[in-house]
Amino acid sequence: MALTLSAITLNSADPRRTAAFWTDALGGSWRDGGNGYLHVLGGQVLLIVQPAADRVTGPTDVHLDLKADDPGHEVARLVAVGAEIVAERADSHGSWTVLRDPDGREFCVA
Repeated sequence: MALTLSAITLNSADPRRTAAFWTDALGGSWRDGGNGYLHVLGGQVLLIVQPAADRVTGPTDVHLDLKADDPGHEVARLVAVGAEIVAERADSHGSWTVLRDPDGREFCVA
């Protein structure tokens, strides 16, 4: 394969808040990536938070799907560090919770 995923980049009006939230959510740490970018470390894929003062809130074309051994526990933990529950969903593949991070970006926990 010629392509590999090197990072997922999130726009944020408040990069430090966003990096802190995703560090709490995923574990690990964050560091200054230079030029206003923050790198969230600890997962299998680098998560980059870039400054974007004009970020539009609401549903986005890309979102994160997170798998948990104990989804209920993880959802409660994520809410405690700043996430908001949007909806509970289910289909023939299973059930999941849709949440919003502090920037209004939706993500799912199954």
